[in-house]
Amino acid sequence: MTTDSLPDSLREAIGKDLQPVRPLPPVWVRTLFAVAVAAVCLGVLIVVFKLSLRPDMDQIPMWLSWGCTLIQLTIGVVLLGMALREAVPGHGVPAGMVATAVGTGVLMQILVGIATWMHSPGMPYIPGQALQKGIGCASHDTALALPALVVTLWLVFRALPLRPSVAGLLGGTGAAVTADAVIHILCPMSDLRHVLVWHTGVIIGLLVIGSVAGKLWEKRRVGKSVQTLER
Repeated sequence: MTTDSLPDSLREAIGKDLQPVRPLPPVWVRTLFAVAVAAVCLGVLIVVFKLSLRPDMDQIPMWLSWGCTLIQLTIGVVLLGMALREAVPGHGVPAGMVATAVGTGVLMQILVGIATWMHSPGMPYIPGQALQKGIGCASHDTALALPALVVTLWLVFRALPLRPSVAGLLGGTGAAVTADAVIHILCPMSDLRHVLVWHTGVIIGLLVIGSVAGKLWEKRRVGKSVQTLER
């Protein structure tokens, strides 16, 4: 179809929609911005919650404590960068790479939890207090992850993602894995019932939230486009 065959109403709608746009900064710049904002919020939240290192740090090998924390932080930042790359048309992440990256983030958290449990029992698991401790950890995990998730989604939606749900999925996973990297050396609980239900559960929940947020944004964008064409 040539521009001469376009209906006048469509041509008029397109003309009204045209406006100057500011070029997007490179992916690494936007990723650095998201990480910087998340880091500042992370520091504030640690002070507010008065969080401290887990008391059994001396029983956990350096490679498992600080080493795995660094690895998880790296994975989280890579996932956030992939989400921001997905937001640029023509630079989408292949489906196989998306599945591998998300799976790696979740699997890494589970393996770190298992390895930590094998090296130190941590705080005793008391059934009567399990719900209270679990909700507390899930709240901290979520609060630490939300700044990175919100900033990443904001940057994604300011661009033009062709698959916003995929970008949201990557952003949600990246934010959750980044938060868990810190919680790993703060939470005193090593029991797998606690780790897999509450900490892994938060990661699954946030990656779902990110994906759903992308779908809702896409639905809203399509709805606005239809309304524009109908005018």
